[in-house]
Amino acid sequence: MMLPPRQAANRCMVCQKRVGLVGFKCRCGDLFCATHRYSDRHDCSFDYKAAGRKAIAKENPVVKASKIEKI
Repeated sequence: MMLPPRQAANRCMVCQKRVGLVGFKCRCGDLFCATHRYSDRHDCSFDYKAAGRKAIAKENPVVKASKIEKI
């Protein structure tokens, strides 16, 4: 008799505490408890500075006026 594969329990990636329904998913893709949800509390691999630069560059395109003809 084959048993179906068990789903992984919702646990914090740092302390392995069960988080249940209140787990916090980080931008790095992992699940954390309330204590370790902030990027400075766990070893976050997401580059927030580069993401911020990219978002600012996307929202504020360079506006360049056409040159004025000299008389």
